Amino acid sequence: MEVLVTGGDTDLGRTIAERFRDAGHQVVIAGARRGDLEVAAKELDVDAIVFDNTDAASLEQARDQFPHHLDTIVNVPAPKQEAGDPRTYSLADRATAWRNALDSTVLSAVLTVQILGDHLRSGGSIISVLPDNPTEGGAESAIKAALSDWTAGQAAHFGIRGITVNAVASGRSAEPGYDGLSRTPAPVAEEITRLALFLSTPAARHITGQTLHVSHGALANFG
Repeated sequence: MEVLVTGGDTDLGRTIAERFRDAGHQVVIAGARRGDLEVAAKELDVDAIVFDNTDAASLEQARDQFPHHLDTIVNVPAPKQEAGDPRTYSLADRATAWRNALDSTVLSAVLTVQILGDHLRSGGSIISVLPDNPTEGGAESAIKAALSDWTAGQAAHFGIRGITVNAVASGRSAEPGYDGLSRTPAPVAEEITRLALFLSTPAARHITGQTLHVSHGALANFG
């Protein structure tokens, strides 16, 4: 299976790419930070493509480097700056933070799928990742809603080719003493990766248009 993982210049992107590689898949990673991407590609022994998937021109310039056929696309956001403390934001800071969150999580997935959707084989999968559990009223919460709605719409569009489209989101973490935990939980990155791997298998062909949460076995809502 041929897999493209964007955000390969982030820790989460590298983790996902490594697990797909270890499962025997042919992996290509992509990202905008050339230095970090080349280090990751060398360490993982995979191919890499440098492009900024929040920038249409950058994607167009990289078009000739894309694999001709793909089975899975995993969209991993790569924020261009640290979010900082919202309590200290000026008006300009808040505008920048919201635009960065929208671009890195939603726009990046939209543009990547638009330019690479025709490269996907029938029966393939598209998986978009939301690595952080958003706080209510914050940019991440609004972005999560936007990505979930886009995912559902793309599932209807790609479904005619047997391609599934899902989002994997970090849910509420389990609290100490929660009965659902029988051992030390895996890191969120590992949980996200395992779910992404499952969604790319034939066993998950019936799941599409969904936003699925990893929460260490804890309920999404308490009470």
